[in-house]
Amino acid sequence: MENSKEFCPYCGANLQGDPIPKELQKHYGNATHFSRKIGISSLEKDRVIKWQCPDCKQEWEREE
Repeated sequence: MENSKEFCPYCGANLQGDPIPKELQKHYGNATHFSRKIGISSLEKDRVIKWQCPDCKQEWEREE
């Protein structure tokens, strides 16, 4: 199973959220946990372009 632990590159906060119920994981690309990171979208690009930490509020670019 995929390791879904993620950490903020600035403050080191654990961004792994609550577990996804097993019967719903297929709807989330078989991920095992939700994510706490906040997606910042661009209306022009119609996608998430940055992430934000819910703890320190720092932002970083989304990896393609």
